[in-house]
Amino acid sequence: MNTAAHLAPHEQPVGRYVLAGRPLQEGMRLEETAVFEDDVWRLTPALLRADRHSLALDFTTLPTSRVLVAKQLCFALLTQDTPPGETPISITSIRTYFSSVRRFLLWVNARDMALAEVDPQDLTAYHEDVVALRLQLAGTNTHRRCVRMLWAYRTRLHDHLTVDPLRVPAWQAWSRAQHRGRGENRTDRIPEHVMAPLLTWALRWVDDFADDVLAACRERDALDARPPDGPDPLASLQRLLAGFHARNQPLPIPPARLRGKHGIKPCVGYLARLIGHRGKRLETKAAATLIHEAARTLGLDTGSYLDHRERGTLDGQPWHGAISYYDVAPYERLLQASCWVTIGYLSGMRDSEIKHLQRGCVRVLRDPQGRIYRHHVQSLAFKGENDPRGVPATWIVTAPVARAVAVLERLQPDDQPYLFALPRSSRRAATVAGEVPGSNSTASGLSALMTWINQYCTRNDRADAIPQVRGRQPHLTNRQFRRTLAWFIARRPGGTIAGALQYRHQCIQMFEGYAGTSDSGFRDEVQAEQALTRGQFLADLSADSDRPRLTGPAATEAEQRLAAYAPHVDFPGQVVVDEARLRRIMARHDPRIYPGAFVTCVYNPDRALCRREGADAGEPVLGGCQPLACRNTALTEANRDALADQLTDLHSTLNDGDHLAPYVRHRLDQQRQTTADFLTRHRPEPA
Repeated sequence: MNTAAHLAPHEQPVGRYVLAGRPLQEGMRLEETAVFEDDVWRLTPALLRADRHSLALDFTTLPTSRVLVAKQLCFALLTQDTPPGETPISITSIRTYFSSVRRFLLWVNARDMALAEVDPQDLTAYHEDVVALRLQLAGTNTHRRCVRMLWAYRTRLHDHLTVDPLRVPAWQAWSRAQHRGRGENRTDRIPEHVMAPLLTWALRWVDDFADDVLAACRERDALDARPPDGPDPLASLQRLLAGFHARNQPLPIPPARLRGKHGIKPCVGYLARLIGHRGKRLETKAAATLIHEAARTLGLDTGSYLDHRERGTLDGQPWHGAISYYDVAPYERLLQASCWVTIGYLSGMRDSEIKHLQRGCVRVLRDPQGRIYRHHVQSLAFKGENDPRGVPATWIVTAPVARAVAVLERLQPDDQPYLFALPRSSRRAATVAGEVPGSNSTASGLSALMTWINQYCTRNDRADAIPQVRGRQPHLTNRQFRRTLAWFIARRPGGTIAGALQYRHQCIQMFEGYAGTSDSGFRDEVQAEQALTRGQFLADLSADSDRPRLTGPAATEAEQRLAAYAPHVDFPGQVVVDEARLRRIMARHDPRIYPGAFVTCVYNPDRALCRREGADAGEPVLGGCQPLACRNTALTEANRDALADQLTDLHSTLNDGDHLAPYVRHRLDQQRQTTADFLTRHRPEPA
């Protein structure tokens, strides 16, 4: 095997700190971090986000002959020694790329080649191997990009590729195929029949069950901190069992997951907590005899229940019986997951932004009468920002989000600032104080929540379980919630989810500032969904030759635009239904017709009354629409029906409106007359 000697020995970064130039955690000194010669590079000192945990690059997993080139590449990436045309990448991305680089180096090593000997045929073969893995698009692109790094960073490597992979025909064909779909959101949205019950149950946990769980947490914590009930454990046990006898109360048993192979027996651990003597101080023959005799007389309960009795209800009935000591920790995590669902779905925040919510993050705005009219939530944004520590950002949210935050503030101890830190009862929290779980823990929490919901519905014969998708429980990721919210805002279904949350309300708030001070891109996602919705509506409208003609000031122009749009979406016997294809058609041939409930806007900025000075003229400003006066207005049959219904409502209000103030009555009468005249003026011509 030949090895190129591109860098002279004196050019090797021996003794250099691999995190030089990277901001470090508070209190961490560069002299305490990894140097080039180390076999394992610890990256944790440069992780500045609360939801990022320990990371390392372990070069012992590579053949000795490939270690140097891997180190040289990773050193250049970490120190941001980027060649022209390349951009610096984050610490976590470098760790991801390391795995892909290792895979390629092992592939090359198995063929006993130097990187300089890899030719286009070899790159084609590797590309086919990667595609055969059937990874998601992001995973395939990561493997491809890391291979190209071994060419792009060639001046930093002693052995490197001599062929640009992107000039290999197989690589070019893949790039062209993916370029056609670039800009499209490929994240699957959560089906409405899944999202509706999931949000409903999450709100139940936040609004109805949280008080019981929090009360159980307080009782559990008090038991764990209870001092010994006297110096003699056996005497304390005798007094405890005497109380059980006086109440004729069965002895507690452990949960099924903690029972040994000898079957159901009294829970010695819980009895020990009740007297403050934890550990093995009750595991004596004398204590076992006392417990056995009490169990023989009193019998065994079905769990190790706390004294708290539930107050929350579900459909007018108690939602739960007594809560077991050993169920408190799982219920803490279920409550956290429910708060995440509520916040994640009703705010449009990313998982990293949610995980950095801290105590006191909600700000309430009130009118002069003291009524709440807006909730602001503050956190840190990372995506698209240059500061790895994150930048402050503000989102406008609804009241359920504020309630979920309030629950989390009660769930966490006063000295824990992060609302999504692992509960102290968690085993990991015992070793990593205040650790905020990453996105994998979010997915696990969502799965556990859905499992609990379905088991609860089965036990209680309820019909509002989470339905299966393709024959199994849905597997949800945090990115899907943001994607689904954008879809629902754009589509605005006629119904509501959880009985009260109107998507129109969400739409208004989103455009008033969901993105806040952060360039979150959420508005762009909603607008992309709205464009697709319009494309589907206009495709159906233009393809329907039997529909009634449009009326209104812009009716003629609307018909002309629809006629020009029709050939792009209407083919013999079918209309385009493929979303990706329709997005491309809308990007190239958008007729700029905007359907609405009362009017259809045939947008022409020169005559649009909704335009404000200095505003972007690219699309109508729906909040400033003046439909009965604007010359951009056209009416479909559904628009005319909606206006007629509104006219009927105005008639009813005025007929029963003796209690109305004169000014209000005058304005409503004007609106009725204007609407009636408008409908008369633009009624359809007789067929």
